[in-house]
Amino acid sequence: MTTINRRRYTLLKILALLSQIRWYNVLLLVLGQYLASLFVFEERFDRLDTAKDLGTHLTIWASALVLIFGFLINSFYDLESDTINRPKQTAFERLVRQSTSLRIAIISLLIGLGLAYTVSYKALLFYGIYAASLWFYSHKLRKIPMLGHVSASFIGLMPFFGISVYHQYFSWHTIAFGGLVGLALFARELLKDLLMVTGDTIIGKTTMASEFGEDQTRLALIITSGIAWIPAFFTQAWFSTYAQVGMLSMLVLLSVANTLTLGAKGKRTLRWAHLCYKVVLVIGVLTIPFL
Repeated sequence: MTTINRRRYTLLKILALLSQIRWYNVLLLVLGQYLASLFVFEERFDRLDTAKDLGTHLTIWASALVLIFGFLINSFYDLESDTINRPKQTAFERLVRQSTSLRIAIISLLIGLGLAYTVSYKALLFYGIYAASLWFYSHKLRKIPMLGHVSASFIGLMPFFGISVYHQYFSWHTIAFGGLVGLALFARELLKDLLMVTGDTIIGKTTMASEFGEDQTRLALIITSGIAWIPAFFTQAWFSTYAQVGMLSMLVLLSVANTLTLGAKGKRTLRWAHLCYKVVLVIGVLTIPFL
C-alpha cells in the first residue's frame, strides 16, 4: 500500500469511527449543555465566570466521553441487526475492528469518569450511573418494548440533569421543556423500530414494531405527538416569545414527521421522517438560550 493510499485508508477509518460514535449527537449534547450553562443556569453577569469555570467544562466533556462509550457499546450489540437494516453504513463502520471500537469505548469511559472525579465524588457517582445505564440499556432494556423507549428518553436527558445539579439550578419551565424533548426522543425510538423492523424480525429481536405490529407503532407515534402539545399549551406562559416559537416549531415538525410515518409505504419516507426528528432536536438545542 502506497503512502497516499495508506493515508486515505486511515482517513476512512477515522470517518468510520466518527460514524460509530454518532458524532452529531455528541456535538448536540455538548452544545446544548454549554448553552444551558451560559444562558439558563446563570444570570447574565455571571456568564463570564461560568465560561472560566473549569468544573463546567469538565462536567460537560465527561458526559460527552461517556456518551461516546454508550454509542460504541450500542454499535457492538446492534451489529447483527444493523448488518441487515443498514448494510452499506455498517460495512463502512466495520473498517474499524470491533476490538478497536471496544478499546476506544473503554478508554473514553475511563477518561470521562476521570474528568468527573476531578469535579467531585458525586459527579463520579452520577456519571458512573450514567455509563451503567447506557450499557444496561444496550444489553437488556432496549429488548423490552416501551420500557426500552422510556429508558432511552430518560437516559438521553441525564447529562442535562447532571449539569443543572452542578450549577445548583432548578425550575419548572426547564423541566417542562425537558419533557417536550423527552417525548421527541421517545417518539424517535418508536420510529427507529419501524426503520429497523426487517432486521429485528429476522434475528428475533423484540421491539414495539416486531411485537405489536407496525400499525400499532404508528398509532403510538400519533398519540405521543398529541400528548406533546398538551403540556406545551398549558406551560407556554412560562416561556419567552422566542422560546415559544422554538417549541411551536418543534411540535409542528413532530406532527409533520408523524404524518409522513402514518402514510409511509417504504423506508424512504420513514428516513425523511427520521430526518425531521433530527431537525426537531437541533431546534430544541437552539431554543435553550431563550428559556
